[in-house]
Amino acid sequence: MKLVDYLNSRITLFFTAVMLLWAAVYFFLQMKEIHDGIDEGLTNLKQEYIVKANTTPGFTEILENNTPPNFHIREITAEEAEAVVENFTTTRIYFPTELEKEEVRMLTTAFRCEQNGKYYQLQFFISTVESEDLIENILYLLLGLWIALSLTMFIAGKIIITKANKPFYRLLDELKQFHLDNSRMIDLPPAKIREYIQLNGAVKELLEKNIHIYTEQKVFIENTSHELQTPLAAVIAKVESLLEKYRDNETYMQELAGILNVLNRMKRLNSNLLLLSRIKNRQFAGNRQVNLRETLEAVISEFEDLAAYRQITVEQEGNASPAVQINEDLAYILFTNLVKNAIVHNEPDGKISIRYAPDAITIANTGKKAAIHVFDRYQTGANDEKSSGLGLAIVKSIADLYQISVSYCYEGEIHVFELKTKS
Repeated sequence: MKLVDYLNSRITLFFTAVMLLWAAVYFFLQMKEIHDGIDEGLTNLKQEYIVKANTTPGFTEILENNTPPNFHIREITAEEAEAVVENFTTTRIYFPTELEKEEVRMLTTAFRCEQNGKYYQLQFFISTVESEDLIENILYLLLGLWIALSLTMFIAGKIIITKANKPFYRLLDELKQFHLDNSRMIDLPPAKIREYIQLNGAVKELLEKNIHIYTEQKVFIENTSHELQTPLAAVIAKVESLLEKYRDNETYMQELAGILNVLNRMKRLNSNLLLLSRIKNRQFAGNRQVNLRETLEAVISEFEDLAAYRQITVEQEGNASPAVQINEDLAYILFTNLVKNAIVHNEPDGKISIRYAPDAITIANTGKKAAIHVFDRYQTGANDEKSSGLGLAIVKSIADLYQISVSYCYEGEIHVFELKTKS
């Protein structure tokens, strides 16, 4: 859920609940006001009747014999009159004219008639049908108002919150496009809200620090790798000179050969680390549409002698020629490492199968030992002193750089690497 929708829905729900509570309170107060008005009318009728009963001879007897539709009267004892508590109630009474019961508001009271000294119980009532219509109208109006306010608040809230959050979303878009390798500070969006101003400042400070650290690290790695190449080359040259000098001494030859192997491995490791650094730093330009099949076939031709020496058969199938926008040298390095890996970690009399599809290339080779974490640095399929352990890590870095999916699996003593280009 987007931040705007989250905030807007929570605010709308809160104010909707508040408005619902307010509507309930308002409805209750309106009902009370209506009942108070009806009760006041009933009280006036009572007072008017009692005044006439006390001042007009025979008034009570006349009404007893001719009871009005909204009036009940009956004679009671003094004890019963004393026990009567004047009260207002809402009840239902049958009306012959309507042939049904209707809701009424009733006043029950008692008094002593001064004309004849008798006690009477009085019941005055008024139909609330019109009041019910009024209440129903009020309820519909409240419901309509409640819905209209909720919709208005939701739409207005979304507009206001979206506008207020524009700097945040612009900053988010800038951060998505940011890459350390180009060392360019993002364009911070202007903001008037204090928190967004503080966020811009914090992001700027963080990115500047990371760009500085990244640049220093990149320069350090490159300088270190280049500086190591010269002394390594010098030491290797001296060891080779000593090998030539002591070629008749088998003991010296073995010792010097071991040293030379270690130095050559250090040289390869240093070169591969420099290559990895350059790939990560996106220092390879000049991308073009490269036919991956042609590149792979060129690599295979270079490894024909080594494959023949190890009695490894290379088979190719499929007529597709997948292509991708990539630096040609990196494409060559990628396939060189994959083919070399397939030969080195194969078995005598083994086989390499290459399958071409419109958007994928699969390289499979025989081998009894499954590899784990093959794309991690310094992981090798065997304890090979000639391997730097960086070949497949370089493959993964190149593939990631050009959005090529590379995967590995081990099925039935077959190592399978699949390269899948982006459609």
